[in-house]
Amino acid sequence: MEEGGSLVHVEIAAEPLFEIGPFTFTNSMVGALLTTAILLTVAFWFSRRSALVPNRRQSLIELPIEWMANIVQGAGGTRWRSFVPFILTIFLTVLVANWIGLLPGVGTIGLAGEHDTIVPFLRPASADLNFTLALALITFVVFVSFGIRANGLRGWLKEFLGEPRYMSPLMAPIHIISELSRLISLSMRLFGNVFAGEVLLATMLAITTAAIFILPLAFFVPGIFLGLEMIFGFVQALVFALLAMTYISMAIAEHAAHDDNHAEAPVADAVTVHPAPTQGAV
Repeated sequence: MEEGGSLVHVEIAAEPLFEIGPFTFTNSMVGALLTTAILLTVAFWFSRRSALVPNRRQSLIELPIEWMANIVQGAGGTRWRSFVPFILTIFLTVLVANWIGLLPGVGTIGLAGEHDTIVPFLRPASADLNFTLALALITFVVFVSFGIRANGLRGWLKEFLGEPRYMSPLMAPIHIISELSRLISLSMRLFGNVFAGEVLLATMLAITTAAIFILPLAFFVPGIFLGLEMIFGFVQALVFALLAMTYISMAIAEHAAHDDNHAEAPVADAVTVHPAPTQGAV
């Protein structure tokens, strides 16, 4: 978004930094790589230094993991253990990717671009639609695979036909559109909120820079919005993870109900009534 010689310059698309053959390396890729590096470093440290009696640093790392795992345990059904690692990975990835945009220099330090603009070296990965769409595609594949594993391919396809069967020509397209709309919902919600926050921070920084010599207290204004963006980044990561958990739970719900119905039949068959023996005449 560029307006002549305005102070605010935020591009919707990720901006290229350099090219290696046919491969273009963008500033949002730097954010994605930094997110991955942070998570891998913390995971490596945690696997080497964890103890039964956690110290403050270990407790700080375990806090969001245990909190999110308890949410999945309470709302994920009986098979929550099979997908809780994926939900935790999605939650932590989106959370770190969102909070990277709050680091000093993000969006303000970079290469000189056209029309006196700056191409930043680092940009939040979640402010790039390619990143959010990739996460949505991964989530889509995961909950579809859970549905197929639970119901079988034939049972999963029957869900698209609906009941009664004569309504299948109408219900099947509706179900297909409903499934595909989840891709748009997951990707566009995260991208839109994070990109809006990026624009807001850039606008407030520009206003503060212009007014700092007139109103010294304006220096503290961006700090308020940084705090709000930290909360919004956490909320967006939580919403994305909870939606992924809901989709997976819905995909395996039919199989759980099917198992319950079959489990009741042997119990009913086992309970038989035997006639009492009659006493013979003496």
